[in-house]
Amino acid sequence: MPFDQALRFASIWLAATSFIGLTLGAGLPGWLAALTGAALIVAFLRNGGSKSVEQFAMAPPISTAGWNLLVIAGFLGFWIDMLWVSDELLPAGIHFLMVLMIVKLFNLKIRRDYLHLYAISLVAILTSGSLTTDLWYLPIFSLYLFAGVWTLLLFQLTKHTEETGTLTPSAPMRAPLHQSAGHVTPQLFWLANGLALLTFSLTLAIFFAIPRVSAGFYQKGFGENIRTSGFSETVNLGEIGPIKRDPSVVMRVELSDGARREAGRLYLRGVAFDQYDGKTWTNRMNYRRTVSEDGTGSFVLRGSRSPAQTPLGETIRQNIILEPLDTPVLFAAPFIETVSGKFPSVQSDPTGAVYLPFPSSSRIEYSVLSRSTPVLPADLSPEPGRYPESFTRHFLQTPVQSERITVLAKDITQTQRTAYEKANAIQSFLIHNFRYSLDAPLAELDHPLEEFLFSRKTGYCEHYATAMVMLLRTVGIPARLVTGFLATEWNEYGNYYVVRQQDAHAWVEVHLPYSGWITMDPTPPSIENAPDVYPAWHALGRIMDTVRLQWSRFFVQYSAADQLAVVRELKAGSTSARNKAFDSMSALFSPVLAMFGGITKYAATGTIRPLVEVLAILLIGIALLLWLGIKRPWVKGMVGKRMTRNEEVIAQLYGRMVQHLAGEGIPKRTTTGPLEFVHLAQAKWNDANSAVASITELYCRTRFGHIPLTQEELSLAEDHLRHLMALDKP
Repeated sequence: MPFDQALRFASIWLAATSFIGLTLGAGLPGWLAALTGAALIVAFLRNGGSKSVEQFAMAPPISTAGWNLLVIAGFLGFWIDMLWVSDELLPAGIHFLMVLMIVKLFNLKIRRDYLHLYAISLVAILTSGSLTTDLWYLPIFSLYLFAGVWTLLLFQLTKHTEETGTLTPSAPMRAPLHQSAGHVTPQLFWLANGLALLTFSLTLAIFFAIPRVSAGFYQKGFGENIRTSGFSETVNLGEIGPIKRDPSVVMRVELSDGARREAGRLYLRGVAFDQYDGKTWTNRMNYRRTVSEDGTGSFVLRGSRSPAQTPLGETIRQNIILEPLDTPVLFAAPFIETVSGKFPSVQSDPTGAVYLPFPSSSRIEYSVLSRSTPVLPADLSPEPGRYPESFTRHFLQTPVQSERITVLAKDITQTQRTAYEKANAIQSFLIHNFRYSLDAPLAELDHPLEEFLFSRKTGYCEHYATAMVMLLRTVGIPARLVTGFLATEWNEYGNYYVVRQQDAHAWVEVHLPYSGWITMDPTPPSIENAPDVYPAWHALGRIMDTVRLQWSRFFVQYSAADQLAVVRELKAGSTSARNKAFDSMSALFSPVLAMFGGITKYAATGTIRPLVEVLAILLIGIALLLWLGIKRPWVKGMVGKRMTRNEEVIAQLYGRMVQHLAGEGIPKRTTTGPLEFVHLAQAKWNDANSAVASITELYCRTRFGHIPLTQEELSLAEDHLRHLMALDKP
């Protein structure tokens, strides 16, 4: 490929990678993304050398003045976008940047145009990098880096065309006459790729030498936090239902022992509510206090679980990676005792909910020590418990409701003696006599609870939890509604729970006199739950999710403290640093190791099929890429046959000979054949006959007879051309 064509290709490649990064990171409008993508495709095609494409795309119907008017219109659109449409500077600037890229792709004529395109691409890739921390940015940036090295190298190699002012295939080549003159050779190809790899390595070293900071104009971008529902001071009945159709990931939860819970379910508590008015739940105990921090950097919660002295239960240690949400609530397994994280302060309310001072605009990671509440033997006896009036005022409140609810509660619990048995009876009644469904429009009714219990008998978690709390309070058992998430999706490659928006859940906390608050869930299982044996694409998705998590840990969240820790390890000794590096690499490639190392275990449990399918898909993809790289089937559809290297060289020498003769007054017309032109040159310039005949004979033999030339014959043709250029004018 000639240098000029390679430069145009590398420049368009540079613009394309920056456009892809900006599209994925900023979420360009559909029409603008389609328009820019079409412009890039046309630019690639017009650079491919196809005659039909050249005729279609080389001469756009817009004049230079028209392009200038388009730029002015785009600038005016930028102000309209910023003031009235997007109402923000950053998205409006990005949209205008894409307009400039489109204009410049159709106006790559002089070297200054290429420099303008490079500047636009640089701003685009920097903007996309500041708007995202996802794993996909790594391959995009790598492609941009390789394209940048190639572009700078080719831009320097074509500097001789600056005197003519244009970068076109017909520009005169004044380089030395040898086989690689003006073309990308294998040596140059590997040299450029080696420089790109070296540049990438230096970039990686600088990446770890300079820690990330949480400041800057583009730090937050112009996106919004993930919208949640059910974690404010009030919750309307039916509010959680719509978000249970959203599969967006909201958090990942790692357990200290690295093992899945025995029941496969992990409740992640958010906010508790004590008052219900028939349609809306309210947290009247919403006053928050600042949690004290101990000497180890942990925030310790005390005295928030129960008015009684609650005994200690099972300890659950969790490490939680929480995505940016629109709520300041910190989620964890019930009940939280200590929270550790890089927080300025932590707050809690009397119900045990834990909050940050404000919602976080970026991903946060924190550790929690929770302790469950066991049911004590004393609560299995029929002796009634006593509660202070301040306690019952909150957790025995009921709205004005139908007498049918009171009768139903007594019918369910009439044969039970203890509060615990009555709670179990109500829970069992709701699980076995009702059906789970997200299509339950009860929120608009005047009495949604009565409609749920006696008419529809179908609903989702909010309806079941509300019904159980009201039935319990009707028979004198304190209870409250709790919102949070129910984690069931276990990622076996990274050993953590993946929690999504659709895992939002509501359940019940029942207060027993001696045990305190215990968790109970009256919601029946959904028939829409996915089977345990997931398909290959789900397995591949979990592997990629693990890779993204490790990317966030080792790259995105790399801070000054991490940098200092690396320096300390290096000072401590090579053995310690080597062990730390090995542990980090093992964690980074843990999903791949888990996939291969766990084949025997999955074979024993009968779930090896997804792994085999994933491996088969990967192997087929690699084989397809290799076949495409070797066979290059797209070449068969091109007009004409691709010339070999020797054909390109002799064709270039013949073209330069024809160009030189034209400059000496012997032009070659398109209707004149090569042999006719030899006779014409002999008649007008006899001294040039030998050189012209020799070059033409080698050109015809190779170009039309496809007979390969030796290196000696090419050198001879170069000597004849030098001799021809040294002759005096005829």
